[in-house]
Amino acid sequence: MHTLRQEEVDEAYLPSVGILADIRALSGRTSAVRILQSFAGMKGICGEACACFTLEEVRTIVAGWGRCVLKAPWSGSGRGLAFVSNETWTASVEGWTARILRTQGAVMAEPIYNKVCDFAMEFRADEDGKVSFAGYSLFETDAFGNYKGNLLASDGTIEHWLEAYISLETLYEVRQHLLAVLPQWLGRRYIGYLGIDMMVCHEKDYMLHPCVEINLRMNMGVLSRLFFDRYVCPTACGRFVIEHYPASGEALRFHIYMQDAYPVRLVGGRLESGYVSLTPVGEDTRYQAYVLFPITEIV
Repeated sequence: MHTLRQEEVDEAYLPSVGILADIRALSGRTSAVRILQSFAGMKGICGEACACFTLEEVRTIVAGWGRCVLKAPWSGSGRGLAFVSNETWTASVEGWTARILRTQGAVMAEPIYNKVCDFAMEFRADEDGKVSFAGYSLFETDAFGNYKGNLLASDGTIEHWLEAYISLETLYEVRQHLLAVLPQWLGRRYIGYLGIDMMVCHEKDYMLHPCVEINLRMNMGVLSRLFFDRYVCPTACGRFVIEHYPASGEALRFHIYMQDAYPVRLVGGRLESGYVSLTPVGEDTRYQAYVLFPITEIV
């Protein structure tokens, strides 16, 4: 807000203090805990999470679960996380936990599950308070939870792949539950896209964790979904990638090679195969977004 005002953006286009407070409250990870709790009793799902308000509560949770991930209530995607166990509870981890409790008032705690894959259901909240399903996002993260990229495929292809682990009945039941719960939770306080991160877990059987995170924004999953639906052949399967290059020149060399190795082919004005950089690439480029078609393996 301060930066926008410095740039002399008209106040009529800026959200009020009240709206910002509402969005901040909705965006906190405590919201994901509340939505997750609404699934209690549903078959085929897993997932447990809680908010801790004292250091002693956190110690008790870690001791009880043995291994868990601690999360700051507010942080960037893939940030504000600490993976801990009874063996790795150090002075450094305790100091981080105490700081989050002091500055944000709580620390979220979740067990560590045997994850098979990450995916999300994307939604759109309208001005009239209705929420509609916008599609699936099947994405990749690294060992620290940082986003790496998205599968670019039809919703039907993603459902077919997920069906190898969980039933479509479970998937649809979760979607319908969220379509009923999200309008009540949002209460017209937010308009736009949002994503509910989920994961397939393998404990005694394959289970669906229906609410790992809530991304109350236009996120990479929505971007990937819209890109595929608008610009890609319906039968194609590719990947959307965010890449980091440690040294100057690496991105440009990669870009030149990929243009040569994977020429673009369009069918009916839509991308069927090839490499396309979605961001400019120069000698000093360190970050790049690109798409590549086709791929032979989904994950």
